[in-house]
Amino acid sequence: MSAVALGAAAPPAGRRRSGGGLVYIVAIGLPAAFFVAFFLGPLLYLVLLGFWRVENFSIVTSFSFGNYRDIAANFWRGSSYGLAIAQTLYVAATTAILAVALTYPMALAIVFSVPERWQRLVILLSVAPFWTSYILRVYAWQVLLARRGVVNGALAYIGLGDWQVNILYTQIATRIGLLHFLAPILVIILYVSIRNVDPTLIEASRQIGATRIQTLGRVILPMTRTGVILSLSFAALVACGDVLSGSILGGGAGDSALGKAPLFANMIVRAYASSTNLPHTAALAIVLILVMIALLLIGFAASERTKIVTK
Repeated sequence: MSAVALGAAAPPAGRRRSGGGLVYIVAIGLPAAFFVAFFLGPLLYLVLLGFWRVENFSIVTSFSFGNYRDIAANFWRGSSYGLAIAQTLYVAATTAILAVALTYPMALAIVFSVPERWQRLVILLSVAPFWTSYILRVYAWQVLLARRGVVNGALAYIGLGDWQVNILYTQIATRIGLLHFLAPILVIILYVSIRNVDPTLIEASRQIGATRIQTLGRVILPMTRTGVILSLSFAALVACGDVLSGSILGGGAGDSALGKAPLFANMIVRAYASSTNLPHTAALAIVLILVMIALLLIGFAASERTKIVTK
């Protein structure tokens, strides 16, 4: 009786298929439409815009390599776009290395020092900086690092006025802002990577007499190379495209081994703000995107290589 009732209540097979098809269309179609509308569409427009030109303060929609020829002509002289790209890569690489070097011990401490039942809470607290806006955090660092800011005020209050910190509008300040932004994300990536290390390998290493440092160097680090490379790649990509830390904390430039060349992302923003040649600015943005894609491919190739070595 109940089977008959259930059979009577079940929808026909055709209706089930059509309902499943509708769910499939909604599940795939909506994200695809969102991707096309808010990512692929603007990106394609940016690419097209880079090939257009300006005449009499108006955009002419005729195909031309003029913007890219101008960028190539000024790559190492004039605007020195090449030096700005090199400066960006230098800041991105050093920031990525520093970020991973600082967050890896934090992830290790969470995995091996925090009781398992508290680890989720600690991870949640580690992403607490994301509860506030990135731009607010950058301005907070500006208040802290200013010549008459909180840090220097505190040093003067305790009698260490000669130890004044003057790092605002330097590349050090840029890196501090970027590290503050990147740390919560990298802690999660590295936590997951370390957490997936087989604990029996760690126990075996300890049982044959390896110290904790030796176990870290010979077991944990090799087993988490993929996570480290992904973290380095992610941090370098974010640092390449970031504008806020570079402009608000670093002043758009800063002394380094490469001189005082500005960061390329800040150069693009200044070109957009000060010029009416939007196609030329779009071409500069495309150059930065190509640099970031190159970094992404290098990181992907390196992570794939570590998988092969690990196997």
